[in-house]
Amino acid sequence: MNIYLNFPRKRCIIPLSTSYADNKRERDWNMMSFKKIAAVVMAAAMTLAVAPSAFACTALYVGSDLTEDGTTMFGRIEDLGTNDNNKLFYVSAAGNHKAGEVYDGCYGFTYTFTHDSYSYTARRDDNTSGVCPDCDGTHDHTPYEEAGTNEKGVMVSATESLYGKDAALAVDPYVDDGIEEAEITTVLLSEAGTAREGVALLTSIYENAGAAGGSGVFIGDQNETWFVENLTGHIYVALKLPDSVVFMQPNVSAIGKIDLDDTDNVIASADAISVAQEAGTFVGDAAANVIDWNASYNNEDNARMPAGLNYLNGVDTYTENNYTETDYAMSNIGGDGSIVPLYSNIKLTKKFGVEDALNFFKVEPIGKTNNVETHLFQVSSTGELDTAIVEWTAFDDDVYNAFVPYYPLLTTDTADVYKYSPAKVVRSDEQPTEGVWYKDQKGRYYTYPEDWTKSFYGARDALSNLLTYGAVSEKDKAAAKADYAALQKDIMEEFAEMKAAVAAADTKEAKQAAATTASNKMSEKAYEKTLKIYNKLQKKQEARAWFGSLWNKNS
Repeated sequence: MNIYLNFPRKRCIIPLSTSYADNKRERDWNMMSFKKIAAVVMAAAMTLAVAPSAFACTALYVGSDLTEDGTTMFGRIEDLGTNDNNKLFYVSAAGNHKAGEVYDGCYGFTYTFTHDSYSYTARRDDNTSGVCPDCDGTHDHTPYEEAGTNEKGVMVSATESLYGKDAALAVDPYVDDGIEEAEITTVLLSEAGTAREGVALLTSIYENAGAAGGSGVFIGDQNETWFVENLTGHIYVALKLPDSVVFMQPNVSAIGKIDLDDTDNVIASADAISVAQEAGTFVGDAAANVIDWNASYNNEDNARMPAGLNYLNGVDTYTENNYTETDYAMSNIGGDGSIVPLYSNIKLTKKFGVEDALNFFKVEPIGKTNNVETHLFQVSSTGELDTAIVEWTAFDDDVYNAFVPYYPLLTTDTADVYKYSPAKVVRSDEQPTEGVWYKDQKGRYYTYPEDWTKSFYGARDALSNLLTYGAVSEKDKAAAKADYAALQKDIMEEFAEMKAAVAAADTKEAKQAAATTASNKMSEKAYEKTLKIYNKLQKKQEARAWFGSLWNKNS
């Protein structure tokens, strides 16, 4: 299992040892003791499994000049690793928050809404019991909404957890009741009518209320995309991303040497340089108003960076020991010191299609069982807003996965399996003898409820853990990947049909019905495929356990 180790505000956590016994769904085997045998076999396999990565979320941006169809693509994986918290995907209705309402966040941050909230799509943690799974609070608030699009076409992806240098944090520490990543998407999508409004709102909150942790946030609309980073309590840099840049971010600052005089494309704290100077961490040229943001504030490197750089650059030469900031960080300073359009040194070998971007998230160790949800926004700068934005969505392990497209501005509801809330996981000090269970490093056991696989996330999570930690052959793993690849091909074909149906509809209501029905049908198809693969592999697990018990009995 993965537990927080006193990092309650970070979605990308430190994994600990994991134990697993897969779900024994009721079957007509007429063997009352069979489920116990399979549980023991799976537990033995899982006891040896240790998740290898520490910080895990990974973001991607590909500008429209670098894509096949001229769309801009950006998004990220949310990684958490725990299996005891369901995830939901839904539409938050307009007016869910009222003008003048004071929103009370997870850890003390409050915000007063200036108008009735916009409607928006969202993925969030599930507080089935009324207790927030992020802060354990029972007060009225929304557990961590990580990404979505509102009715005005504003998109937010929040957040990529970042970690500031200790010396910089000593000068400008995180604020206990500052805005936390669990609140950013909720506040911005409720309030902002444009990306620029979203940037202004978030940076004003950083300046006044402060931030409870470091983060990287995408804020976009049909006209522009911004990326905002903070690594201390109040200091931030926001960059308007050009069509010509590509970057990735695995919990490492993606911003390098920046000339802060480029005020058309850079919005930064007035004291970004002076705080780093006071901390003794400043790298840059203060007289020229230039800061190396990564070198001055960032405190982390990451093992996923080489895998991502190899995929994007089409090479296999990057390792944990040979990449540097200049290989990935963005800069707006040319060789002669002049301000130039923002760039990175990542060079794609071809123009990316949407499947190339989606496949980035499948690259191990970017893709792994610790993935919780993944979203990719695909945005056209031309055409009707209703169809200019596509949200590609997936839950859990991207190594074995398929993404489903939604037109967020035409989606009136999501598939029922995205909104199902299963019963809570049960904790015990004794090892379970049946059912889905896992063990944390302190020796505590957690057992899934019987209805876990009725939710989209629950089914995906059960399959992911079975493929990752169970006694599953490499042949079966390859078959699962092939099944999902075939499913993704089918979804692409159905998306083309969905586009045609929406284009042919002659009213807004008809377009909404065509888009919502088609996307939900694709989601149900992905859910049914997951259950089919899971049940097939589960039967194999049970058969192996049964024959193993007979062998031991007769030995």
